Amino acid sequence: MSGQSTSLLERVRNPEYTGDNRCLPCTAVNVVIALVASALLAIASRGVAVVAFGGSLLAIYLRGYLVPGTPTLTKRYFPDRVLALFDKEPHPVTETRTSSVEPTGDGSNAAPPADDDPAAEEWETVAEIERHERQAVDPETFLLEIDAVEPCEDVDDLCLTDEFAARVERAVDRLVGDGSDLDSDPDVVADLFGTDPSVVDVKDRDYPAIEVGRRIHKWPGDAAFVADLATHDALAARTDRWETVPPGQRIELLEALRSFHVACPLCDGPIELTEDAVESCCRAYEVLALGCSECGEPLLEFDPNEIRGQDADGGVQP
Repeated sequence: MSGQSTSLLERVRNPEYTGDNRCLPCTAVNVVIALVASALLAIASRGVAVVAFGGSLLAIYLRGYLVPGTPTLTKRYFPDRVLALFDKEPHPVTETRTSSVEPTGDGSNAAPPADDDPAAEEWETVAEIERHERQAVDPETFLLEIDAVEPCEDVDDLCLTDEFAARVERAVDRLVGDGSDLDSDPDVVADLFGTDPSVVDVKDRDYPAIEVGRRIHKWPGDAAFVADLATHDALAARTDRWETVPPGQRIELLEALRSFHVACPLCDGPIELTEDAVESCCRAYEVLALGCSECGEPLLEFDPNEIRGQDADGGVQP
């Protein structure tokens, strides 16, 4: 009997709008509808109202909604800033860039270990921030000064210089031709971040993800990872100033330069810009994606609104 009840509940349950996919604004709207309807029923019979309210909550729990079509209407008519408050998926704007950065799972980024001196650690953090601010560069000026980029011939923008593009291409050929699993080599990644291999931990994920110190840096795919490594090698060979650029800004610069590639770092095919709609539990939004058309490798994702706001500026926008 218990098995039959479970089977019935599973048939009634709608996984599209429940569990991790539950739309919280939609659930809230339906609970309000259930309350109003039950209040009206209570005028005639409190008992019927209680039963109706309980049944409504059960329906919302199992189906995700009481009134069909509510999830679609909620996504369409609720303000995006309201839906964002309930959204469980990060909006893939350029913060999730290159290396989108996430805190480590143990929460160690939030507080120092118990046996550390909090005051000393805070002082080190402040000193590090001040040092990074002093060493930060203006991206466009820096790249122009080291002859990594120059004004394009046919458009009002910047392009890689022929010499620097050749450096990057040689680095890509060396990295890809090596045949090794690059994101599993702590030495390679440590050099990218200017740190010691002992603090690098490669995460087991479907995409390159590296924990450095107390942060996890992520790339959308292998092509993006190879592009960053190759450009890093080319910049390091180009100028000693690259080593003094703060690691955080260095990563942002590498990500911005990904869009300067004319061919895919992995399959050597063309790179194209596509626009797609991405749906999370509560809303849908447009995403501009730069990727390899032949092998499907992603390079970058943009927020269209942010890109449109930068169109007039051009140049390098990390």
